[in-house]
Amino acid sequence: MIAGVETLSGHLSMPRHHHSKGYATVVLAGSVTEVSFAGRMSAGPGGVLLHGAFDCHLDRGGGRRSLQILRLPWRHDALEGQFQVRDPDALARLAETDPELAAARLHEQMSADGARDRDWVDDLAAALARDSGFLLQDWAEQRGLRPDAVSRAFGREFGVSPKRFRLESRTRLAWREVVGSSRPLTEIAFGSGLSDLAHLSRSIRTFTGRAPNAWRARSGHEAGQPGSPNERHHPG
Repeated sequence: MIAGVETLSGHLSMPRHHHSKGYATVVLAGSVTEVSFAGRMSAGPGGVLLHGAFDCHLDRGGGRRSLQILRLPWRHDALEGQFQVRDPDALARLAETDPELAAARLHEQMSADGARDRDWVDDLAAALARDSGFLLQDWAEQRGLRPDAVSRAFGREFGVSPKRFRLESRTRLAWREVVGSSRPLTEIAFGSGLSDLAHLSRSIRTFTGRAPNAWRARSGHEAGQPGSPNERHHPG
């Protein structure tokens, strides 16, 4: 991600992809729809879309008018979703000389955006992310929906199957625990709804390109450090 102002076609259509680093998108002109781990979001001028590290999302332009956005670095991984800022142009001017300061101002000035609509697809995404015992068939039947139709509709909106969305969402949450805490990896695996330590290691390596132990060492939360629980098993 390169900080600064970018002008894109109003007919923008970008398939689902992911970024290893967090960033913020501030809409200066036009409109855009994004679908990410935070759900489905549509933003016009002054709209802010926040992405933590390893967010996966797709983008759709909102019409004929060109889309102009400001991209800024974003260090607050747990703070994601749709927000609003009163003076996006002032942020753009500041970003010309100091993108990091512009990002700090954004953090100070933004407010929640309550204009977001939700329907069952958004509820399904939230359930997939939080419920380790989730069964799509039960969820669909409780709402009078066919499981295969639910799966297809979710795939059209989110660009990925419900099963894949759930695995990636849980893997990402587990990765945050790995780099942000000294909890034993086995405990993180079970707490994230992953079956065991091997599943945790395989999923994080596939999703981030690096194994849990490598992330632990990089973050300074290695097992055996003072105050950290000892970890008997360290899968590669």
